Amino acid sequence: MSLSRRRWTLVLIMLAFLAPFSQISTASPSTGTTSRPNVLIIVTDDQRGGLSVMPETRRWMKRGGTRFNNAFVTTPICCPSRSSIFTGRYTHNHHVYGNSGQAINLNQQTTLQYYLKQAGYETAMYGKYLNDWDITQPPPYFDHYSMTIRSHSYTDGVWNVNGQVQTLPDYNVSYISRRAKHFISSAGTQQPWFLYLATAAPHSPFTPQPKYADAPISRWAGDPAVFERNLSDKPPYVQRSHAGIHYGRRTRKAQFRTLKSVDDLVSNVFTTLRNLGEAKNTLVFFISDNGLMWGEHGLTHKGVPYDQSIRVPFLVRWPGHFLRHAKDSRIVANIDIAPTVLQATGVTPNPAYPIDGRTLLGTDSHRQRLLTEYFIGTEFRGSPQGMWASTRTDTYQYTEYYGADGSTIVFREYYNLRKDPWELHNLLGDATTLNDPNVAALHLQLAQDRVCVGTVGANACP
Repeated sequence: MSLSRRRWTLVLIMLAFLAPFSQISTASPSTGTTSRPNVLIIVTDDQRGGLSVMPETRRWMKRGGTRFNNAFVTTPICCPSRSSIFTGRYTHNHHVYGNSGQAINLNQQTTLQYYLKQAGYETAMYGKYLNDWDITQPPPYFDHYSMTIRSHSYTDGVWNVNGQVQTLPDYNVSYISRRAKHFISSAGTQQPWFLYLATAAPHSPFTPQPKYADAPISRWAGDPAVFERNLSDKPPYVQRSHAGIHYGRRTRKAQFRTLKSVDDLVSNVFTTLRNLGEAKNTLVFFISDNGLMWGEHGLTHKGVPYDQSIRVPFLVRWPGHFLRHAKDSRIVANIDIAPTVLQATGVTPNPAYPIDGRTLLGTDSHRQRLLTEYFIGTEFRGSPQGMWASTRTDTYQYTEYYGADGSTIVFREYYNLRKDPWELHNLLGDATTLNDPNVAALHLQLAQDRVCVGTVGANACP
């Protein structure tokens, strides 16, 4: 063998030896990093509708991108949902089970901000982080931040601004908008950036900006679930609930007025991106952390498995990669944001912490079902619905409620969504067993999904 061939043989042996180790890189950028997109995630709080009063958001995100009209959150409450956005993982895998005392459970080295910062991105966040996070401590792996941990203070909120804790008189959404514009303008074009924006709106107490305090909002006609009167087939906590159309109308009007300020934020951010020539090279997500009941089935809060609690607006924009003015009917969720970002930026996550979501790039990833889950937390002082898990498909929803041990089933619901999209008739709670589905098979599948991990293998997540 010639000297040259011996050298090539040695090189190949070394590459073969090193190959397995290259797979454990926690954040390896792709080649050609100059073309990597900027990443912008906008998260509202408790928004279940309202795009009708957000013309700029529709213009930039709906007409300029793709609307996923079958989008959900996997745990419909703030901190678990936001942790799923950061990690692409179900709550049972990231372990932020509720809003109180749970933020410390998040492994920060499984988050988008960690992966992207390690890959050379400049990172920033403005707005709400995680409830009960120590306000004096910076949100890990963000280079720049103005962080608050509550959605209740639209003005005079307590913020940590790059290490300085202070009370700011500014209107929450307007302040976030100004900080976002400044970051985008000063970031430059040589280094890609990741920006996370999280508004108080439209969370209670629904404080509008003064200029929108009396903004006209169309009268809501309600929906069949608001006018449901026979709740005998529902679990006990629903049977005790009595809100209705008047509550729904008040809440909807108040929420929509705050969303007008969010629309201004979207307009300001995109105008800045366009003026800098960055709009085409920025991957943008618009999503809420959960929905909210407007009196459906008598309910007034989130954290329940019904459609209005788990379904959220979800729009994605990245010219040349997502279709413009398009609708996508795939079942998608908040856990799909992280894998989409990682694929788009060419970053390889740590395989020791598998991601449960699926990339939205392309059209090949069609899930047949989605797991949604809820864990008892102190945020509702022992929420009356307790712990539950649910399987959601295009055709049915099956839900199990559990006792204090988290496994004993205390109530079941099954809805045929094709015939009963408003979930009025629980086939497992009526007077006949003739229409009951195969509960044994449904329970087995749900039990497997409740401990799923990642997207490959026998224990893959739906």
